Amino acid sequence: MRKTVISIMLSALILLSSLVVPTFASNTPLYGDVDLDGNVSVLDATLIQQYVADLAPIDENAKSDVDGDGNVTILDATQIQQFVASIIDKFPVQKENDTMNKVDPVIDFYFTNNRKWKTCYVYIYNSKSGESVVTWPGEELTLGTTNTYGETVYKFTADTSKYDRVIFSNGTAQTTDTPLTVANSGYFISGIKNSKFVAALYPYGQENEGTIKQVNLEYSKGYNKRITIWTPVGYDASDKDKKYSVLYMTDGQNLFGNDEHCSQYEWEVDETVLSYMQNGGDGLIVVGIDNANAKRDSELTPDIGDVVPSYNSGGFKNGTGKAYADFVVEKVIPYVDANYNTNSHRGIAGSSSGGIESFYIGMEHMDKFSFIGAISPAFLLYSEATWNTYLSKFDFSKTDKLPRIYFFNGNSPKDSLEQELYPYAVAMQGWMEKKGYPSQLMTTVVDNDATHNEMFWALYFPEALAFGLGY
Repeated sequence: MRKTVISIMLSALILLSSLVVPTFASNTPLYGDVDLDGNVSVLDATLIQQYVADLAPIDENAKSDVDGDGNVTILDATQIQQFVASIIDKFPVQKENDTMNKVDPVIDFYFTNNRKWKTCYVYIYNSKSGESVVTWPGEELTLGTTNTYGETVYKFTADTSKYDRVIFSNGTAQTTDTPLTVANSGYFISGIKNSKFVAALYPYGQENEGTIKQVNLEYSKGYNKRITIWTPVGYDASDKDKKYSVLYMTDGQNLFGNDEHCSQYEWEVDETVLSYMQNGGDGLIVVGIDNANAKRDSELTPDIGDVVPSYNSGGFKNGTGKAYADFVVEKVIPYVDANYNTNSHRGIAGSSSGGIESFYIGMEHMDKFSFIGAISPAFLLYSEATWNTYLSKFDFSKTDKLPRIYFFNGNSPKDSLEQELYPYAVAMQGWMEKKGYPSQLMTTVVDNDATHNEMFWALYFPEALAFGLGY
């Protein structure tokens, strides 16, 4: 009987053999991509049929069980054929966070010449391969308009699937290496560090910055914590059919420009999300969870063992990070889900102490988060041995869904704190890989010009978000 069914299915393949569903490149295996070539096609259905007939093996890393019954059967091949033929638009096993809209990687970007350089060049390159569009100093920008401040705004186009960095210059002065992602849109020069200019971000052509609401939620008896909730342009509370992913950010001050508590520099989180939306991406809700000033060191330090002697004092000594994690998972997330139109796709991110706490929360609750951003994380609070002991408690091979993790750290010789954090921040990915965490779900990024502040964290936040969303 099984061979008869296979024969019928193979006949159907003849009609579908020319159909392939293209996908954008991602390190995460796609449902139905049995041969792991980055596409879902009839060839994947054929592999399942051969597997069922004991004619060929299938890769255990592939997401072949698309009907979600726990087994790979001929029914999975049928589902793939229906998907390729556009009879269904997603597989039964998929949740809404697996069908997020993907952005065309070829994007128009804009550079505002607010320094009024006589000549502007754009140098676009790949930070891993070194490949560039043209040789240094790059292509001269000529396609421009004038804004209301009398500044020239230049337009250029780049393929973010091939190139991930851009440098703006006048042939002599230049910016630091600047990420180029699907979550970027407009650039201008905001300041100077280590004799180089630093770019800042804005969503080209958009003036509405979204909406901020602040609430106080009970953290412990007699103590409330401020929560800042940002919703993007177009969010409609009455439209229950449109669901939004949510990014939770620890140490949540200085995230948004229109937040009254923002200091000199900000994360430019709203600008990043709006830029991503401008490029065709889905909107996100961002939730900032305030630190507690004097209690910050304690609240944002997970208790996973003995803190190294040089930091074993004050709030670090008696970390209460578990209570903070419980607050996020048990109070903040339920509040947001109850009051906003959300889906099941969540991320969590933060910097410094917020970076280590975000990593800890994401690890402890991998079922609730699909993305972790650990920016300049304070991993140095614990020794390598303590981290290895902590990571050993997880069996990553038996976890159904693992979050994507973005690690970032600066290494400027003029910032002693960032250099102190650096060895542990760049070592964590290797420690996790040794415990079985898939390397394709992690990336570690270093900027040798970056210092420990929001100016650089804002610069790399679009890349962190893009990686978390699967680009």
